Amino acid sequence: MSSLLVEGWRGLSQSYAMVNQYQLLELMGYDFDLFHRDVPFYKPEWTAHSSGVFSEQRDRQLRSIRSVGDGEIEADITYRISYPYRLEAPATGKLFVFGTSERQNLDGYFHENCLDEGLRNPHLKIVTPSHWSKVGFLKAGFSDAQVLVIPHGVDGEIYKPTTAERRKQVRSRLGLGDDTFAILSVGSMTSNKGIDLLIAAYAILKTRHPHVRLILKDSRHLYGLDGAGVFNTLAESRPDLMTEALRASIIFISDDLTLSDLSDLYGAVDCYAAPYRAEGFNLPPLEAAACGTPIVITKGGSTDDYYHQSFALQVEGYKLTAGAGNVIEPDIESLLEKLTLLVENKATALDKDAAIAFINDKFSWREVVRQLTQAFQA
Repeated sequence: MSSLLVEGWRGLSQSYAMVNQYQLLELMGYDFDLFHRDVPFYKPEWTAHSSGVFSEQRDRQLRSIRSVGDGEIEADITYRISYPYRLEAPATGKLFVFGTSERQNLDGYFHENCLDEGLRNPHLKIVTPSHWSKVGFLKAGFSDAQVLVIPHGVDGEIYKPTTAERRKQVRSRLGLGDDTFAILSVGSMTSNKGIDLLIAAYAILKTRHPHVRLILKDSRHLYGLDGAGVFNTLAESRPDLMTEALRASIIFISDDLTLSDLSDLYGAVDCYAAPYRAEGFNLPPLEAAACGTPIVITKGGSTDDYYHQSFALQVEGYKLTAGAGNVIEPDIESLLEKLTLLVENKATALDKDAAIAFINDKFSWREVVRQLTQAFQA
């Protein structure tokens, strides 16, 4: 039996930690001697919690994995999933390092300038979740064969269509009427997410369709940014558009949510919108789609890897260089067009049953970890 040491973050709702924990739960079902080493969080103010995100049963499973300190074991396979990226070779065995390159540029992403050492290591493989993200690692000097594209997944036990009764309860709690068309976006509210574009499009859309509402769920506890802050910044340059009435119509959520709560939120809305500029994968839209909610996503970026017409509409944009990296600038008119198709119920290719079957087949965590373990054992 091969020994597998995973070095990463647990007990946190940050995206890398969530990916690590989902993968660990699946890896427990494989024939590995599995160990985990908790590495320091990127931000000192981040604190681990033992419960509240996953169910009690899954928390117990995660805690049951044998924890080891630095240098305690010499594993056949070491898999690192944290930030900055640590490429230094372990004492023995193969090395796999997870990473994303949202803007296709990795300057400053590596721990203590270890890039040169990593490039010289023939036993190192990079794991990244999209072909867009892979470009950044190729630009950093890694060979095509060294960079493995293995997507993220969706937990179908958590993210699934809700009942009509539960949907009504959640919408009532949010203050949404039966005829309200609710648009949701979830994330860190950083510029790469395109939340400013979404708010601007919403301001125009609401003049045409007053029954539309926007919900922004941020990650203020991790990054200190919230949707209200994005709105306020926009209001400085467009006070004519960003009115107090518009602000009052937006539902801002900063509270921590359990995964079950998040699934309820996905299932309660009518559309998930992600007009992003740069993403490594962008998992929330796929989770929303698994709950039966149609999504609007940027065309040409990381989400091309999971786009399917049964659940997604794509926003046109153009690729440009921003600073040292690349982004896609979504076209606001295209965003408005796609949102309007949904509001007016004219997106005829949507098919909830086909969408869920596609996601469960191609993008379950079981399938993701199957691909990951194949790479470990190659």
